[in-house]
Amino acid sequence: MTEEYGMGHMAVYNQAICRADFKTYLKALSLKHKKRPLALFMDQLAVHKAADVRELCAELNITQIFNVGYSPELNPIESVFSRVKAIFNRQRLNCLVNKIGFNFDATIRTAFEAIQ
Repeated sequence: MTEEYGMGHMAVYNQAICRADFKTYLKALSLKHKKRPLALFMDQLAVHKAADVRELCAELNITQIFNVGYSPELNPIESVFSRVKAIFNRQRLNCLVNKIGFNFDATIRTAFEAIQ
């Protein structure tokens, strides 16, 4: 995105993107912006970090900016969901072992209520 042009160039793929597709996208992006220097914010997808992609970015004067990798230990909600999942799994196993009915929604509700 740029202040003057808004959304610069976007491509939607119906399947996982390969390096060749991504390189084609980078070339089109560079042309769209008249080969001016660009910065591109990306996730940690392997395609984004491949050596040939890095080389092409350097050739096209595209600076790669990578988002930090996902770190569940830095996301506080993960500890809450960890507790909820443990309670849910214990209740589900109890129902299976004792051959009693299992109500998915009620068990989720009970698991969240148990950690309040």
